[in-house]
Amino acid sequence: MDPAALFDSPREVTNSSISDPASQVGVGGRTYQAYREDTYYLPNDADEQDRLDFQHEMTAILLDKRLAVAPVQNPKHVLDIATGTGIWALDYATENPESEVIGTDLSLIQPDMEDTVPNCRFIREDSEDPWTYDHKFDYVHLRYVVTCFKDHRTIMRHAYENCEWSLWPLKSFSCTSLRYHCRPFQNFYVEEHGQLSFLLPVRNARLIITWAVNPGGWIEYVDQSVEPMRHGGTAEGSVWHRYVTTFLETMSQFGRDLQCPRKYKQWLEEVGFVNVQEELIPIPMSPWPSNPKLKLAGSYALVKTRTGDLQVAKPIFLRGGMSDLEYEELTNNVKLEISDRNNQFYILLVVVYGQKPPAGESVGIPA
Repeated sequence: MDPAALFDSPREVTNSSISDPASQVGVGGRTYQAYREDTYYLPNDADEQDRLDFQHEMTAILLDKRLAVAPVQNPKHVLDIATGTGIWALDYATENPESEVIGTDLSLIQPDMEDTVPNCRFIREDSEDPWTYDHKFDYVHLRYVVTCFKDHRTIMRHAYENCEWSLWPLKSFSCTSLRYHCRPFQNFYVEEHGQLSFLLPVRNARLIITWAVNPGGWIEYVDQSVEPMRHGGTAEGSVWHRYVTTFLETMSQFGRDLQCPRKYKQWLEEVGFVNVQEELIPIPMSPWPSNPKLKLAGSYALVKTRTGDLQVAKPIFLRGGMSDLEYEELTNNVKLEISDRNNQFYILLVVVYGQKPPAGESVGIPA
């Protein structure tokens, strides 16, 4: 099969990079988002955009071209968080012309395709801030966001119960969870004015609660667990294992837990989502499997790792104290090791989705 035949998205996968003027030059001359400093550590330049699109196609192979794994039916409003190049949002909007799709990101590197895909639009947003949409969503989608957020549970809570304290007219600030922040207050009551409002016994204090996902709506994560694995054995002791372990430790210094995708299921259930399912799919690091689909995915993974992942991670290693020479020596050995099909390395694609309880069921508001 010709891999080029897979590139049938409305967004051109190559030679179509978009420069975000709100960017800054960083290590090695690569550009990074400047909307929120020290929030996201990967670049947004042309090479990164190609890496993201290539990653999208590898994922399409593993998911049998399914854009949604959750059993979403006829969603009217769809939100794609950390949309990147917008390739998933554009594909989904094209496949579902009755849906209105919004893609959000810290970087505006998405194409303007209102003429060809009029039901898709992109906005700049930090999704850890309170959400301020004027409608609810039927489907919230997140893909490869393991490096994106300080606390993934903030996103989940926003999707389940988005709420805000409003001390009118002074200021507003987010309430991260009803369970932990409402109980100290007594004698509050509920009014219905288009959205649910709790009026508290504090002068001019108002807690506004909006349901960001419609009852019965879905949230879905497609991410990767970077833990090195080896078919029929262990990856421990390998150069690749040492590389990943160092990467995990370095990212933890920046407040990022790259092992969190295996916690998504538990966290969604704790927030209140129901019917939560987890699917684990192997991502071969080279074309070593005999299964044709996995072999093709492994070909993509090897190219993506050698030409993209190892390059995009370099500034992070350098910020962590590794020298340029040390990094080049380490990654050259990693390339040799993962390219050896006898090693049979792989990681896991983690797919987790859950449903907002349908109307009439408990939504977790404290008594």
